Order: sequence, then C-alpha cells, then structure tokens
Amino acid sequence: MPPTPQTKDQTTPDTADVAGIRAHLHDIRGLLSPAMMQADILSAHPDARVRAGAEAIIKAIEATVGRMDQIRRTCLPARRKDE
Repeated sequence: MPPTPQTKDQTTPDTADVAGIRAHLHDIRGLLSPAMMQADILSAHPDARVRAGAEAIIKAIEATVGRMDQIRRTCLPARRKDE
C-alpha cells in the first residue's frame, strides 16, 4: 500500500534542505548589508583612494549578491504561491 500523502506541516529532508539554503542566502544578504551601507558612505569621501576602495567593495558585494541570486534561481525550485 502506498504511503499516505504528507500534510503541510511535514517536511522531507529535501524540502528542509531547500528551506535551509534559502535561509542561509537570506542571512548572508543581511550580513552584507552593513558593509554595503558603510561602503556607500565611503564612496562620498573626499580622498580619491578611499572612494576607489569603496567602489571596489561595492562591486564585490554586488557580485556576491548576484551570484547568490543565480544560485537561488538555478539551483533551488521555484517557490509556490502558498509558501
């Protein structure tokens, strides 16, 4: 006899893994936010070397966030509307 369908509260290891990955991606964005805010402030600094350093930091953070978005889009299943 086939197993009974899972209820909404039950999760399989696969769905738990996906939820965990989504949570980690979200948390990493949160960790990067203060760095981005400080880099934005430094990008207005009068010293050109400080501005250049700030721009390098901003580009690195934007590249990291872009890579995380790519992971989310290509490696994780699309979210259902009821989630």
